Amino acid sequence: MSASQNNLSLVLNQQDSNGVNILNRLIGPIASSAATVGQFTDGLLVTGATAFTLPTANIYQFAFQNNHASSIVTITATKQGGTGAILGLVGPSGVLVYWGATSGATEGYTAITGNPTVSGTPYHMFLGG
Repeated sequence: MSASQNNLSLVLNQQDSNGVNILNRLIGPIASSAATVGQFTDGLLVTGATAFTLPTANIYQFAFQNNHASSIVTITATKQGGTGAILGLVGPSGVLVYWGATSGATEGYTAITGNPTVSGTPYHMFLGG
């Protein structure tokens, strides 16, 4: 077994106007097969792009939550062996997740940045690889 195993479980739940479940689907657990590290961070983003310090050269698991009431955070990442691109815009209380179950030569990310519209934007983040 690897040094650690990073797992993710999600529940998709949709309800009608009476609170009756229309959809209640568990996704996962999605387990990493070769993780060696996992790091959880509570942080604050200031104005301008902030490069996140990665705990390993290649990140295969990434979860980011924006905890600001009005800020929108642009998440940009550089894929392994490639160039940087916007992964998504994370609005207030929004979450962006990439969870690779395996690690390969062309998977994952080698650099990730966050750029908020409001200085002092709090966030939670998990990085694993």
